[in-house]
Amino acid sequence: MVSRFTGRGDPQTTLSLLWDLPRSAKPGRQPGLTPALIGAEAMALADASGLEALTMRALGERLSVSAMSLYRYVPGKPELLDLVVELAYAELPDTLPEAPWEMRLRRVALDTWALYQRHPWMLEVSTYRASLGPHSIRKYERELSAVADAGLGDLDMDLVVAAVSDYVRGAARNAVDARTAMQVTGDSDEEWWALHAALLQQLVDPEVFPLAVRIGAKAGAAYGGTTDPARSFAFGLARLIEGVRLFASTGGAGGDSGDCLQTSPA
Repeated sequence: MVSRFTGRGDPQTTLSLLWDLPRSAKPGRQPGLTPALIGAEAMALADASGLEALTMRALGERLSVSAMSLYRYVPGKPELLDLVVELAYAELPDTLPEAPWEMRLRRVALDTWALYQRHPWMLEVSTYRASLGPHSIRKYERELSAVADAGLGDLDMDLVVAAVSDYVRGAARNAVDARTAMQVTGDSDEEWWALHAALLQQLVDPEVFPLAVRIGAKAGAAYGGTTDPARSFAFGLARLIEGVRLFASTGGAGGDSGDCLQTSPA
């Protein structure tokens, strides 16, 4: 379970930091050291070594200052995490192409996918409670503008944006896992399958698992025993956008009508 949540810092301190609101000067500040510079170096450290390596001490060493000096700019790890996520969101484009909403929504998804590939540590951070910085809100505004003329109600627009966001995040996680699997395990996909295929063939009865055996064999032959997360992502995104188009064409109202998944009490 993800334990790194954005939005955990003191609201006044965090929002002042992210929105660059006036703050009272604190004694001992280093010339040239700014929250933006600290955040940029923190993101570079996370890119290189992951979030586990992102500590105030390591960051201070990278900036050639003491950890205590950093606390004069960024009060603690929760605020630093919000700052780093905010700076990552700043990399997203400001505008969308002049194109039909389907192409704009696809562009939003592709841009976010690329952001996760550049900064895989973002997938270790839960943004369930948003950081609420200007770039975070700009991201949401941009996503909504992609479907602004799709014929959806306001709540349906929000649901569509959330569905696409959730899909991209899950697909990006699979892509990062595929990219790092060999590094972590020491085996390529082909080597892993070679180690398991013969034994698995003896254990799996085609009469018990007819679809898994037939389709798995075809997929293995077609793809050479390797997975291609980018191919799967593109396929799923196209189907998702087709579903949104159908939903919009029937009048939408999924969110406005309160139509949601109901679960029975245990």
